[in-house]
Amino acid sequence: MKTRDLAFEFADHSVGKSYGDLPASVAGKTREFILDTVGAAIAGSGADGIGAGLQLVREAGGTPQATVLLFGDRLPAKGVAMINGAMCQARDFDPVYEPGVLLPYGPVFAAALAAAELAKASGKELINAVALGTDIACRVSDALLSGLAWSRTATLGVFGAAIAAARLLRLDRDQTVSALGLALSQSAGNIQTVIDGSLAKRYQGGFAAEAGLKAALLASRGVTGPSNVFEGRCGYFNLYEAGRFRREAALDGLGERYAGAESSIKPFPCSREHHGALAAALRLYNEGVRGADVESAVVTLPPNAFALSGKPFRRSEVTTVGGVISSAAYGVAVALMRGRVTLDDFQQAAISRPDVVELAERIDVRPDATITDAKALVPQSVAVKLRGGASRDALSQGMPGSPAMPLTSSELREKFTACLSHSALALAPGRADAITGALDNLENLASVSDLNGFS
Repeated sequence: MKTRDLAFEFADHSVGKSYGDLPASVAGKTREFILDTVGAAIAGSGADGIGAGLQLVREAGGTPQATVLLFGDRLPAKGVAMINGAMCQARDFDPVYEPGVLLPYGPVFAAALAAAELAKASGKELINAVALGTDIACRVSDALLSGLAWSRTATLGVFGAAIAAARLLRLDRDQTVSALGLALSQSAGNIQTVIDGSLAKRYQGGFAAEAGLKAALLASRGVTGPSNVFEGRCGYFNLYEAGRFRREAALDGLGERYAGAESSIKPFPCSREHHGALAAALRLYNEGVRGADVESAVVTLPPNAFALSGKPFRRSEVTTVGGVISSAAYGVAVALMRGRVTLDDFQQAAISRPDVVELAERIDVRPDATITDAKALVPQSVAVKLRGGASRDALSQGMPGSPAMPLTSSELREKFTACLSHSALALAPGRADAITGALDNLENLASVSDLNGFS
């Protein structure tokens, strides 16, 4: 007997779930990830390309429906979802789901926040929607078997955004299936923008947020989408993944395990694919290795990570923040020269520092041919040859900030404070406390519109 498409399984699951159904740990983790995502968005507000997108949304004008984070503009919800989603991902500092190699919270949260304002939803409803949307996006990624070519943040983020928006807009089962089908019709985004270091990368998450919200809004008005969204002849798995997937992985523990709550919080504002190498380099620094003493270095990454972060660093070619964000050689050079890797290291004025650039050009990044898992991100290693002939090395078997290696409460707050210090707008005294207070109290708000200092 033919099984029904996963879209029906996901729709039945999401339509029937409310905040009270979430395990307390999932609700708490989702609130923590929302706080981290808002911090990343505030840091992203001043990133290259965001001002242009905000200007575009402002010029389009229209009915005031939702609020642009930080700036406070009241504009049409779809445009707000787009620019908020782009801000969330502009610094590459938002939460990441490593098993599926995607950053689900930017697109899902941006769509959910706009939908919550449209629906006059409560804080609990927002948390529930984000938990459901990130769960579905991550579950589909769990089912995949191949490495990256499409950007799963974008191509799967749109499904999570559609689920979150559909739940907040109170769509029924059939409307939710249509929302997923309409999301399929818009699913897009690829890794070439990462390879080339272009500003489009930060917008792919915004496009997914806008498309997911638009899909739910159209479905609420009776527009139907294809129902065989994932497993149809031209559904997601066949069209995007050549039919290679594990259906059972997408359904494992549905309703009991929330995959999005198993995401990681990034300690470094750059591509997650080389965070293990950064941790290894910082370990060497803490053991006394200094970049000025390094004659050469070899960074070894799994093939999946190498595909995004392994390109050689050439000062004549890597001249943009987008380019260094995805460069393991640059990140390791920063770690060895400065003993830390922060948002300050990914500003245009910082990326041409002679000491860092010269060391980055002496770092050889290699793929680990012994690793056959197409989605593996670890192990990662850094081996340095010092002037005088001595050698040192360090290995990372796990990723800092992951569920197995979580950041401490103080590290989380330090990250949030650092993000706010890179805001495009000067924050008035007490504004940071208002933002954190509102988000810490999110489940007690009767209306998302009551968030004080949030936007």
